[in-house]
Amino acid sequence: MAPGKTTARRTGAVIVFADETALSLLPPVRATWAPRGRTPILRVRMGKRPKTSLVGWCCYPPDGLPKFLYRMVSGSVTDRDLIRQLPDIHRTFDRPIVLVWDNLGSHRSRRMRAFAERVDWLTLVFLPPYSPDLNPVEGGWAHLKSGPLANLGARTLDELVAVARQGLRDIRHRPVLLTGFLAATALTR
Repeated sequence: MAPGKTTARRTGAVIVFADETALSLLPPVRATWAPRGRTPILRVRMGKRPKTSLVGWCCYPPDGLPKFLYRMVSGSVTDRDLIRQLPDIHRTFDRPIVLVWDNLGSHRSRRMRAFAERVDWLTLVFLPPYSPDLNPVEGGWAHLKSGPLANLGARTLDELVAVARQGLRDIRHRPVLLTGFLAATALTR
């Protein structure tokens, strides 16, 4: 049985997977169609490329539909950003959380460990190193970057964020996608 699985079952906890990604004006390039002999051209602005970061939370309650929550952060995601967001995730479900994520420094920081020890509703579980295939949030990022953001030549960060938000809302309103993201990891609830 996976680490944390017995804890989640025993306490009625929500299993939450978390991951971060960055979005910039340089689009994720994907295959596309064009008339024969006309190579598609993707126009993007060169120079300074502002970025925004996303934190995604795939939440699997023991007795309900899965939920996808996200937060946008300007710049890079820090342990302080994550600590600020965790109480909101907890309030959403009002039950203990078993948080499963990778070994990023901000996930293992002294500040994060102190926060987890201070609250009684949070259990941290770490994925093995180099195993993004075990995190269903990665499926969400792939869905977003190969769908609405694929080949998007956004001119401004605001335009990029608007398209990303629409794609994230699509994921939020389709719990069957979240079930599929979890199934693709070969993990079980």
